[in-house]
Amino acid sequence: MALVGGTAGVAAAHTSGAQVAAAKSPSASAPVFQVGAVTAKGDDFYVYEVDGKGGLKPREARDPWKDLSEIAQVDRDADGRHDGDYFITENGRDLKFHGITGKDTNLVPNYGYFYHGLISPGDLGGGNAADLVALGKGGTANVRFNKFDGGLVSEIQLRGAEWGTYTELAGRGDYSGDGKTDIVAHDRDGVLWLYKGTGDAQKPFEARTRIGGGWNKYHHLFSNGDTDGDGRSDLMAIDNDGALWLYKGTGEAAAPFKAPVKIGNSGWNQYRLVF
Repeated sequence: MALVGGTAGVAAAHTSGAQVAAAKSPSASAPVFQVGAVTAKGDDFYVYEVDGKGGLKPREARDPWKDLSEIAQVDRDADGRHDGDYFITENGRDLKFHGITGKDTNLVPNYGYFYHGLISPGDLGGGNAADLVALGKGGTANVRFNKFDGGLVSEIQLRGAEWGTYTELAGRGDYSGDGKTDIVAHDRDGVLWLYKGTGDAQKPFEARTRIGGGWNKYHHLFSNGDTDGDGRSDLMAIDNDGALWLYKGTGEAAAPFKAPVKIGNSGWNQYRLVF
């Protein structure tokens, strides 16, 4: 099952019809999504609403989530709300899209054999619809510029030795304060890098800048946008002991995040996917 939402910002379970309300963003550059989590045992699926104060409300159970390798919640129309999902299946490793119609659209067969670390940080090429970024083989990254219905407009390969050093990408919205969608990248040495967005589909990112080291204490980074209600996009991290940390956004490229705040003491290692 996949999360899906309509233009009214209501997220619904893929097959069950169970619904969860999506929060409204205080600004176009600071979307607000729920946090989804799928357990390693049993594929149990939970949703965490943000409390608007820098924390998460108690989890709510949804139907188990099967045949899912990776997931990227998306905001297709840049209104700050979740309204669809891109996902990679476990069986076949196909890239699919699930939108307001309630049906899965097959996009790219065998995509997951060539790309991993799928994220949808927002509009990267000036088309409003949510675009995709994924790490590829051989030191590349793939950027797909998509239509509102999930179909492909165009795509480019980002090449360079640096892309092969990253273990994961993260991002949702603007981290640098210029209104453009940015991403961060975590390398094998534990350094976190910022890629400022340009809004140009021919060159979607500026040259990377170093945020800081020591990030190997975390095994997963992700973003649901603005967690604390200040209008800036934030970053979350799960450490190796299973605690959840919040890095509040500053809106400044030179230092995009404040010092981390622990918002979950333990238990986050039970999930194989958090998004």
